[in-house]
Amino acid sequence: MTTIIFKRTLKGNNRLRDYKLFLDGKKIGTIANGQIKKFETTPGQHNVMAKIDWWSSPKISLLLNDVDNIELTISGYKNGNWIVPIIIGIFGFDFISRLLFHINYGPTLIIPAYILLVYYLTAGQKTYLTLVES
Repeated sequence: MTTIIFKRTLKGNNRLRDYKLFLDGKKIGTIANGQIKKFETTPGQHNVMAKIDWWSSPKISLLLNDVDNIELTISGYKNGNWIVPIIIGIFGFDFISRLLFHINYGPTLIIPAYILLVYYLTAGQKTYLTLVES
């Protein structure tokens, strides 16, 4: 039998939620933050994907032999750990600029965050998670 090993990185975003693992379109299990899971499968061509809600990783196509042990690393949005500090910085900058200079930059500074949100709700939903062979 062939073994596929999934390793989920320790990431801040989505750390309390499990990712669903799919093999050839069928759910084979879930994986928690920092966890390692092993699944046995048959040799041949297989498609692997991870999902959380409507977001997912791109499908990876694997050609497995009889004795293959494939390791795949799953992680969340690659810049997810930076989102909260950046948003806090934007609000802090806006607060200080209003307090000291009576200038309101808030609406202008928030536009990039909305663009990013709309991207991941539409076109980027299949690239939110990363799944790479390690």
